[in-house]
Amino acid sequence: MSSDTGARYALYYAPEPSDALWRAGCAWLGRDPATGLPVEMPGLARRAPLTRSATRYGFHATLKAPMALNGPVTAFLDDVAAFAASSSPFALPALRIVEEGGFTALRPAAPCPALQAFGDDCVRVFDTHRRPEDPQRTAERAGRCTDRQKALLHRWGYPYVFDEWHFHMTLADSVLPPDIRGEMDALFTPALARERMVASLCVFHEPRPGAPFTLLARCALGGGA
Repeated sequence: MSSDTGARYALYYAPEPSDALWRAGCAWLGRDPATGLPVEMPGLARRAPLTRSATRYGFHATLKAPMALNGPVTAFLDDVAAFAASSSPFALPALRIVEEGGFTALRPAAPCPALQAFGDDCVRVFDTHRRPEDPQRTAERAGRCTDRQKALLHRWGYPYVFDEWHFHMTLADSVLPPDIRGEMDALFTPALARERMVASLCVFHEPRPGAPFTLLARCALGGGA
């Protein structure tokens, strides 16, 4: 299998399918990236304009940002599986809802060195599979970056890595009105209070520019089932 022209692949954290957080996230965004099917929930049409981008990308946290591949998809997937098998599961702190930078997201309530190290490794290890982005597109993105972010963008293809990376799971593309925020709190709060294990590494796939991302592979950490 070779990489498709225009397709992109990303490494994401996504809660396990049995986790109430996964079900809440898919219901909130109205789409299950694992099946590609819509998830019906009251109020979805009303909040859809506020979650459009988050819905397209699927419920996730970015570890290695979407990228075109410079070689076969099979080689990339084999390397992801091997990396996951050699990595140990670790605890993710309880998450909380935050509003910052003009969007609404879930963020860890406490620092997590294991999470930072895992994200850093994903950026470094899989950069060998990344096809360099069009220089014009890179220049356009650099215009919105700090000097540090520009350096990261040119070296790693993405400005928000390493010390500029903050684990987050986007829930809305804006700060929410109070009534919709109340609906979100009611849906997510039961799933947020506890720690959960990061037990897998997910590959999400965008088949063509602008298409919804779907879950292509979920690789267990430590080689578990």
